[in-house]
Amino acid sequence: MSEGQENIKFLIQRPKTPVVKPPMHRSVFNKSIKRDYKSNRGCHQTMGYAEIKPNQPSKFLKKHTRMVIRPFVGTKKNTTFPGTSNALNPVYPSRRCRKSERKFEEKTKTINRNFLSENIVDVVRKVPPLPKHRVQDTRNGHTIVLDEAGLEPTFVCKKNFGKIPSYIKKIVKTNKTEKLAEVDRVRAIKPPLCYLSADERNELLTGMRYNWGELYTEFLLLPMVTDSVPKINRKSRLENQLNNLEKDINILEKYPSLYVCDN
Repeated sequence: MSEGQENIKFLIQRPKTPVVKPPMHRSVFNKSIKRDYKSNRGCHQTMGYAEIKPNQPSKFLKKHTRMVIRPFVGTKKNTTFPGTSNALNPVYPSRRCRKSERKFEEKTKTINRNFLSENIVDVVRKVPPLPKHRVQDTRNGHTIVLDEAGLEPTFVCKKNFGKIPSYIKKIVKTNKTEKLAEVDRVRAIKPPLCYLSADERNELLTGMRYNWGELYTEFLLLPMVTDSVPKINRKSRLENQLNNLEKDINILEKYPSLYVCDN
């Protein structure tokens, strides 16, 4: 049966089943919370109005009304003794009076001061600042100052630039002293060179000649054509070994007395 055709069973209306909702959640502490809220609701409503009367609109605060200029009054009396003059006993003002006088002079100076002329002189004498090295890092035009961001190589201008730090010099010096002390200690225990006897010298010569003969036979067995890299390397290695052995044999035959290092 297609969707466009009607069905008889849908003609009779069916009663809708009521949707039963679960009961709403009620907290156990709901009543106690309401009680506390009502009890603390009006605890700050008993302060009332302020008893201080505000000033009248005509008594507003005016300029220089709080500056009190106290008169200069000397505290010490001019006492004169018989046979003395007033020049020897002058009247000095107290420290408090001098302080108030100084403050009054400073205030009068600030009142009579011409700030406009001072600002003009400061601007004329001021050295113009150097332009900062800025770099734009986004396409929207955001710029950063390299010096403030820590990206400017200011360490080049330092006095110790390119010099070895003092702590590295100290470490190198201590290492050298330790090595020299170790060498002196080893030399004191055991001499660095030992004399090569005639028997040992003859034995060493025979061994070196035997090795030279074996290397020479191996060199003679090489192919005539060296057309690959391994052959060339082998030939050069054998030639170097033969030359080194020949030099050592010539030294041993030339000098009868020799000193050999243990290392």
